[in-house]
Formats: sequence, structure tokens, C-alpha cells
Amino acid sequence: MLESTFDPVRMIRPRRRITGVSAILLPFAADGSIDWPGFRGHVLRTAEAGLTPAVNMDTGYVNLLDEATRKQVLDETRTVLGSRSFVAGAFVADRPGGPFDRDAYLREIEFIQQFGGTPVIFQSMG
Repeated sequence: MLESTFDPVRMIRPRRRITGVSAILLPFAADGSIDWPGFRGHVLRTAEAGLTPAVNMDTGYVNLLDEATRKQVLDETRTVLGSRSFVAGAFVADRPGGPFDRDAYLREIEFIQQFGGTPVIFQSMG
């Protein structure tokens, strides 16, 4: 039998600061356009509530957005938050059975970091 090195008692740190992260929905207007004022407001309210905004996540339809829109999401987020932190989804589209595309992930990670975000790696098929 393998012994676990996980010891929940040792992991407890009383009065530590907890970091909360909340995914931001990318809202769309009735005409199908992106509701940028609504998005900016959601990002700001989330940060002001003490949570770290998470953009370009599955709730933001990252798998359906083109690169220009993902970039605008990052740009709008950085503009709204100033120097405050945020996280963003690093999504790589591939097909079942395809190889792992390390270079594509590295490009997505760098893309997010250019805006000062912390990448959240989405799983892929490869």
C-alpha cells in the first residue's frame, strides 16, 4: 500500500488570505454583437468585490471566439483593471486523436502574459 504525503492538518494555515476567482461571462446584445460596456462593468464589479476576474474562459465562449476578439477581451480587461490581476483561458483547438501542440499552448500563454494576465490552461484532445 502506498503512503500518502497529503496531511490536511499541516496544510491548514489559519488567517491566510484566500484568493477567489470568478469567470466573467462575455455578454452579447440581442443583435449578436458583444456588449462591451456590460463586459467592462462585470469585470470591474467582480474585482471590486474582491475576486480575481477570469476572462476568455468557457463561460466566455473562448472556444468560439476568434483571435481578434480574444485580444480585445484581454485589452478591455487590462484597461478596466489597471494594475490589478486577472486570469485568462489558454485554449488550443485541436481534433480527437491529434498530437499535443506544445507550441500552440506556448503562444497562447505568451499572448495572455502580454496583457499581464495569468494563464489558465484548458485541456485539449492532443
